[in-house]
Amino acid sequence: MKKSLVLGVLVGAVLLASVASYAAAADTVTITKVGLGTAAQTATDTVTVKTTISPKLVLTVVTPAASQTVDFGTLDPGTVTSAQPVNLTVSSNKTYNITIAKVGDAAIGLNTTLANSGPNAKTNSQAYVDNYSLNLPWTTDPGAYTATVQYTVVQN
Repeated sequence: MKKSLVLGVLVGAVLLASVASYAAAADTVTITKVGLGTAAQTATDTVTVKTTISPKLVLTVVTPAASQTVDFGTLDPGTVTSAQPVNLTVSSNKTYNITIAKVGDAAIGLNTTLANSGPNAKTNSQAYVDNYSLNLPWTTDPGAYTATVQYTVVQN
């Protein structure tokens, strides 16, 4: 009987040495209870999960015409056009502000409906619609005109 007990302890020690060497290679294994007989055996291992999340900001702009344009075609002075929508989608994991800058808008009476805004909430996908329309002044000389609208989204 003593021989089997010594043999059992020896085999257990070899198994423990194997587990310990494996644990060193795989990182951490903690055995909380080791015993002989009918007592339940328990092993516990703790894993720590780490990550760093980067700030991310996506602005998508969809216009009614190709090449990021809103094309009203040829119009007469005094014309007031129907609105054409420009759709924006913002995805941001931080709060953000939207600013809008227009250049060349006065000569063609460009109106847009989206105002500067912020701080806006964090969002996976927030949609905005900016409706463009023209109210062509009689005082504008004939010719081709181009105006620009620049959307800037800045995370706080």
